[in-house]
Amino acid sequence: MEILVDSSDKTLMWLSNIKSEIIKKILRVEYKEKKYWASFKSPEKDRNFVFFHPTKNQIRIFTRLPLEFDEELQPTPASQNWANMYPSIYTLREESKIQKAIDLIYKSYKYDLAIN
Repeated sequence: MEILVDSSDKTLMWLSNIKSEIIKKILRVEYKEKKYWASFKSPEKDRNFVFFHPTKNQIRIFTRLPLEFDEELQPTPASQNWANMYPSIYTLREESKIQKAIDLIYKSYKYDLAIN
């Protein structure tokens, strides 16, 4: 099975940078890749707190954060159950915004710890 088939070398590099920084911040975090998606799973809650959908020129990052949390978050395009779990999305379109993505991912982790 091919993994992250919609991605490019550029977005895979961005994802690799994000992954290495999050692994430094959250001990025992689990990272998984599937055909179209990647995710981080919380060691404390044993559930995903963020999903990534990398494409050729961007990475859509689905977070547990409410929309009001940050002005750059957008409403999820997902339907019901998914939208309840991941109400916001951050779209990473340029390398200079990787740190912002890392910050939002870490905040999604912390937010997830605080809710059911």
